[in-house]
Amino acid sequence: MHINNIGYNHCHDADFQIQRPTGSGDYLLLLLKTPAIFTLNGEDIVTEPNSFMLFREGTPQFYCAYGAQFSNDWFHFGITGDEMSFFEALDIPFDTVMPIGNLNGLSLIIKNMCYENYSSNLYKTDSVELYMKLFFLKLSEKIHAAEQDGSGSYYDKMSILRSQIYNMPYHDWNIEGLAHQLTMSKSYFQHLYKEIFGISVMNDIIQSRIEHSKYLLSTTDIPITQIAEMCGYKCELHFMRQFKARMQMTPSEYRKHIADEEK
Repeated sequence: MHINNIGYNHCHDADFQIQRPTGSGDYLLLLLKTPAIFTLNGEDIVTEPNSFMLFREGTPQFYCAYGAQFSNDWFHFGITGDEMSFFEALDIPFDTVMPIGNLNGLSLIIKNMCYENYSSNLYKTDSVELYMKLFFLKLSEKIHAAEQDGSGSYYDKMSILRSQIYNMPYHDWNIEGLAHQLTMSKSYFQHLYKEIFGISVMNDIIQSRIEHSKYLLSTTDIPITQIAEMCGYKCELHFMRQFKARMQMTPSEYRKHIADEEK
């Protein structure tokens, strides 16, 4: 395996998009830190943060920001026919966006790969290849961890539920109702949710609403009171407090900041 190009913690604005009808000419791994829209087999899919995508060579690549920012780690790479057995043994899916929970460990490996790749170290090529193998080993562990620890029977249901939360931020989500959907106790549901996705369910609900509000603030002139309602807030003041706590600015200041950047 060899790296063709790599980027760590890259951030883009709301107008970011990739359109490669015939792919990039190599394999591409993405670690998605923010929601995004992927077009797969002609269908637009809103993906969750803390997900990954592994494009095969030749697979069309169409994806863009969903919200005010697109943030990810990525690397383009090449593999030989002999090395394909390595991926087959790890059972890592291609051309499918998959949530995998907390990305910190995998992101750190990419950071190290990025440093080595652009360094003048004597053994940087060998070091990068070892980091790549470690990355895919750890990725496979995360993919299959739910099955190994006994939570696999709930993983798909949890992923669907999380997709609903991000696709319907306006809904009045609550822990009791979510746990009831999966016939779990509230305490076990909260424990399992954080174990799988690396974030508490309530913080994830808030995050989904803030991300949607950022998208509306940056792409529309809808009044802030209405945006609060569209993002599931019954009280505009509550929305403004949560927004400022996470963005360090008010919704009005954020809208002005985005407008000033586009000038």
